[in-house]
Formats: sequence, C-alpha cells, structure tokens
Amino acid sequence: MAAEEREPTREELLAMAYADGELSGPERAAFEAEMAQKSELRLLVTRERRLDALARGAAGPEPMDHEWRALAQDPLQRASLGLGWSLLLGGLALGVVATFIALWLSDVDLLGKIALSAVALGFALLVAGAIRARLRTQPYDPYTEVQR
Repeated sequence: MAAEEREPTREELLAMAYADGELSGPERAAFEAEMAQKSELRLLVTRERRLDALARGAAGPEPMDHEWRALAQDPLQRASLGLGWSLLLGGLALGVVATFIALWLSDVDLLGKIALSAVALGFALLVAGAIRARLRTQPYDPYTEVQR
C-alpha cells in the first residue's frame, strides 16, 4: 500500500523556496525572522538543503571513491589509524599532566604558575566550546549524509 500523499504546509513551501533562493528580499527577511524564532523551520531548511546536496551528489562514484571505501574497510588501515590516534592523544594527555606537575613543583613564582595554568585552561575551554558548538549545530549541517 502506497503512502498517502499530502499537500506541503506553508512552512514547508517557504523552506523550499528559501533553500532554493526563490524568496524576494522582503519575503526572505520575514522568513529569516520567523526562522530565528522556530527551530522546526531551521530543520526544514536543513532538510531541503540536504536533499539538494544529495540530488547533486547522485552521480556515480569515481574510481577514487572506490579506493577510499576500500581503505576504510582495510583492517590494517583501520588498526593503524586507531593506534596512531590513541598513542597521539594518550601521549598528549601524559605530556600535559607531566608539564603541570613539573610546573607546580618548579621554582617558578606563583604568578607564573597561575599565568601558565590559566593559558592552558583557557585553551582547553576554547577547544571544549568548539566541540560543543559543532555537536550542537550538526543536526543543521546539510552535508552530513553526502558522500563523495
């Protein structure tokens, strides 16, 4: 049994027109103001842009695409990347801990210790903020399902 077809809603039509760049200046401004208030409109626009990106990517795979897929499935490639990232991140974490221990046990004055610790903490907060922002905006990324 086929799914029942329905007419698109006003919001869906506006989202399609917005994603396709078909709204006039005043219509676009009004829709953007409405979209700023409603997350469901932002998701509709994202869906339309995702469909557009998928449609543009509907061409057959290139020879390099086959090679990238083969590499992604290769156990040696996967193991070396996993081990490489684990060693890199583990070594970085141990290095940071060792540096902090050495810093706080050194003869550096208290102000220097606080300043260097503040720089390190600030950097960590910036990285954490960037990761949080990426995770929060990921549902709106129209290219998450696009494959080369």
